[in-house]
Amino acid sequence: MFQRRRARALLVVLVLLSLVLVTVDFRSGDDGPLDRLRGGLTAVLRPIQDGLVTLVRPVGDAAGSVADLFRARSENERLRAQVDELRERRRSVADVERENEELRELLGMREGTGVEAVAARVVALGPTGFEWTVVIDVGTDDGVERDMPVVNGDGLVGRVIQVERNAARVLLAIDPNFGAPARHAANGETGTVIGRGGDPMLFQPFDPEAQIEVGDEIVTSAYQSGAFPGGIPIGSVASVGEVTAGLVLDVQIQPFVDFTRIHHVLVVTSEPVVELPPFELSPDPEFTPPPGPPTAEQDEGDEDDDEADPDADGSDGSDGDDAEAQADDEDGT
Repeated sequence: MFQRRRARALLVVLVLLSLVLVTVDFRSGDDGPLDRLRGGLTAVLRPIQDGLVTLVRPVGDAAGSVADLFRARSENERLRAQVDELRERRRSVADVERENEELRELLGMREGTGVEAVAARVVALGPTGFEWTVVIDVGTDDGVERDMPVVNGDGLVGRVIQVERNAARVLLAIDPNFGAPARHAANGETGTVIGRGGDPMLFQPFDPEAQIEVGDEIVTSAYQSGAFPGGIPIGSVASVGEVTAGLVLDVQIQPFVDFTRIHHVLVVTSEPVVELPPFELSPDPEFTPPPGPPTAEQDEGDEDDDEADPDADGSDGSDGDDAEAQADDEDGT
């Protein structure tokens, strides 16, 4: 209690002393005793102050540098996180743009071929390494059946070989077990195309003397009750071989489809070939068809008429009697 009172009293004394000194210094002007005292103290303390500043400044600068370092490191981490986020957004935008482009190509393929199809996404590769297959996310619930063709925006992908309710397995066109009817897009030469794994596909025209050149386009060929619609691009001619002893021309085909990057496909569900109605001519009223050979019924009818009328052929039986009378006259003569 006593110490608190002393502290309060000392504070009051110091405040009053400060007020007195300020008042005296203000009234004394520049040449007052306090001003001279202040100048003397400044002259004495200035070197000490400069020394202290010189001594303390590196420490302060170092402390400021450390603070700036931590501040810069934190800012750097924030900027790096922002850059990573922007890169991720850029990749997402690029992926969306690529997907949109693939979907537009699928739409163009469906409109160009005029077929009915079901869009699908590739969800997995084949279960084994001995075949070139992919798994898609549509099945029997979507109207997909076995042997249906599969295409994408670039051309022929393959055909369905196994179907489940919500999934299907597709044999790719480059698989060695794959085969499809094909034709030359320009001159219409037909043949078959087969896959050869990682090697170019092989087109074998039925005519070994077919005119085929490098760069020509090969497309699918449709026929009645066939599985593939006509006109689907397969690939371009990479090289034309020689006719072998078996009269077979081997033409290597570079497929249009990049089988290492298949994401979206179309499963063709419509019939590949529409059977046309028979061609009929309108009858000509002035045309009279020539008589044809008699039928069996007509022959039987003619025999019945001959039996009913023996003189139908122009002879009435008197010719025989006249012949006998003539013979008797000649003998009498």
